[in-house]
Order: sequence, then C-alpha cells, then structure tokens
Amino acid sequence: MNKLMLASIVGLLLTSHTSQAEVGVTAYAGQTYSQSVTTTRQQKYEFSDDTHYGFSVDWHENDTKYGFFYSKYEGEFEESTIHKIKTEYLLFQSAVYRPVSDDLDAYIGMQLGVNRLDTNFAEADSFFATGLFGGLEYQVMDNLSIGTEARWLATLIKNKSKVICDNDPSTPNMCSWHFDGETLNQFQVSATITYRF
Repeated sequence: MNKLMLASIVGLLLTSHTSQAEVGVTAYAGQTYSQSVTTTRQQKYEFSDDTHYGFSVDWHENDTKYGFFYSKYEGEFEESTIHKIKTEYLLFQSAVYRPVSDDLDAYIGMQLGVNRLDTNFAEADSFFATGLFGGLEYQVMDNLSIGTEARWLATLIKNKSKVICDNDPSTPNMCSWHFDGETLNQFQVSATITYRF
C-alpha cells in the first residue's frame, strides 16, 4: 500500500478527532490460513499457511473502538513454490468490548475495505474485502494491554484478474490465478499488543 497515503489518512484523522477518545496503536503478528485456488484447467493449489504482521490505529470510546487496520501476508503455493503471493489489507474496523473480569475484556467487530493481491506471475490487483474479528485483551498497565485475536477476511474477487492465461494444453500450466467461487477466504490468528494515549 502507499505508505505516504496511509500516514496522511491516519494523521488527518488523529488531528481532526475530538480529544475525548483515547487513541490506541496495536501491533499484530501471527499465522494466516487460506483456502485453495483452482486454475483454468481445474488444478487445485493450496496457499501456504504463513506468518503475517500488521498494525491498527483506533479510537477507544467507552466500550467501543473504531479505526484503520493494515495487514500483510506473503506466501506461496504449497505444490508450486515458484508461485509467490502477497496480500495487503487496508480496512476500516469497528468493535464492541465486553468485560470478562477486572483486567480482561472480550471484543467482537466488523471490517471493510480493500485487499491488494500481488504475485510474481500476474499483475497486482485490488478487490473489496470485508469480514469479522474477535479477541481477548488483558490490561497489563494503565495504557498497555496484550491479547489474542482471530480474524476472518473475505475478499470479493468474482474471478476477475488481469493475468493472461496460456490455454494450450500441450504446454505447462503457468496460469494459476483463478479462485474457487467468488470469494477468497483467509483466517488470521494473532498475538496483539496495544498502547493507548
């Protein structure tokens, strides 16, 4: 994603928001699990289950938070490691908190935005993305908390991409950019650390 554009959006929102809300910056790291993809010749490939990292900037007011989430995953096809894939999500998210105990909160939320898909065998393309997430957050100090989170990311692709396929059956299949159905589903399990100010 264009880092300058992301920094500008975050900076604008930080300066324009009322001072009543706490701003929280959260770092994410964990494992991404993905569905299989099918080529135009009906050959199936599995995305590797690989690590991801990300961050979010959120405004915390009472028992809610809302803000922007960014996440990056880089992997490959398990059966064809020369095919590399990268996903970058930029999403608006909102969640509701509920207390579990004095220092432990649970939350659940929704997200929507864009997923930029990039490979080493096709042009990069951006698609609408949405999904759900939830987790637990333990307050270590007044402004610092740690937690764990599960996130479902659904990218609506409708099988449209910019790759040109080689349809000659006598040549090796170099076209691997065709998803099952109209949605790419990815699941993230993350450890989180949040600092509020």
